[in-house]
Amino acid sequence: MTLLIVAGALIGNYLGIMGVIDRGWFWFGNQGLSYIQLGRFWQIGFFAGLVLWSVLVMRALWPTRIAWWQAAGQFWSGRIRLEHLIWASTINIALLYVFGMIPLTGIEKSFTITDFWRWWVVHLWVEQSFEFFAASMSAYLLMAVGLVSRRLAERATYFQIILIFLGGVIGTGHHLYWAGGPSMWVPMGSMFSFIEVLPLVLLIIEAINNYRLIRAHQEFQYRLAYTYIIGAAFWNFVGAGVFGGGTLNAPLVNYYEHGTFLTLNHAHTALFGAFGELAIGLVYFCLRYVAADRHPFSDKAGLWAFWLYNAGLVMWIAFNFFPIGWPQLDSVFQYGLAYARSNAFYSTTLLWQWMRLPGDVVFAIGALLMAWDFIVKLRPLYPQPVDRLIFRLPLSQRSQTG
Repeated sequence: MTLLIVAGALIGNYLGIMGVIDRGWFWFGNQGLSYIQLGRFWQIGFFAGLVLWSVLVMRALWPTRIAWWQAAGQFWSGRIRLEHLIWASTINIALLYVFGMIPLTGIEKSFTITDFWRWWVVHLWVEQSFEFFAASMSAYLLMAVGLVSRRLAERATYFQIILIFLGGVIGTGHHLYWAGGPSMWVPMGSMFSFIEVLPLVLLIIEAINNYRLIRAHQEFQYRLAYTYIIGAAFWNFVGAGVFGGGTLNAPLVNYYEHGTFLTLNHAHTALFGAFGELAIGLVYFCLRYVAADRHPFSDKAGLWAFWLYNAGLVMWIAFNFFPIGWPQLDSVFQYGLAYARSNAFYSTTLLWQWMRLPGDVVFAIGALLMAWDFIVKLRPLYPQPVDRLIFRLPLSQRSQTG
């Protein structure tokens, strides 16, 4: 479902922009809404894909269903387990996407109302739904590999969720001013964006200490998964916390830097660093779990990919986002946002725009290396055809096998 929607949305966007899709642009072309420009047909399909994904997660956690209803009936008793929170976070991600399709069959005449619902998907997804899922899954993985106790994992996740639904939801408000909302949203939304990342950082510090203790006495089998989770937590703190709520979202700064390359700096590092590396860590966790002790499992290629990914992120910051973002912020101070986002300004930064390429190349090499590593690790998991196995046997055994 996801593969079909991504392909259809990309083709539809291109054909819509080029004017090939005329009357059906709203359903199959380009809606023109930044970040959710895919046609409504593709949006509905993507929602169906999210529902299917949520069902897959619920199926995996189905043995907890009885305890779920009992815990939900006694919510304040603290009987809700980490598995229940993962279940709820997937449903939350799927349902929140629906708000980006208001109204379902047409276009809202008011830009303010349209942009209000758009930010529910573009940023509330990140500050609430994604953070909810990331916190739950990170805690569960660290608990599963024996780095933190269940009690500590669940308490940290509870604390994280409280701050997410308090700080994350209000923190999204710093976009509403730019959509025509009251000016109070700039300070309110900006100051609440930072606090949500703190509990996960504390949990990671405990995991690092336990990891060092285990490594001092024995081999730790889930090193790759652990490494990517640590990387995700680091960029969650730096990209979402420091670059986001900690510095760029300070009210006075946010008023001027909103929509500049400094925003790209926050968005790229937070999105891939916090959520992309988490997803890769979960994949490596599953691969290592399935391989067990039956197949060789090397960490080398995955670690190289990890460092290439992170080097690419750092190169984006050093050679592209900051060199363009700070002069752009200065241009906003002097001449206004319209000039700072015009071709006249960008024509003065051509060198630094091309300097995005080195980071892209390093990042792409990491992606290719990771894809190759996945193939290598998946091949032993599939049984080979019987005829191939027979011809690998000594001659004396072939007839017996036949």
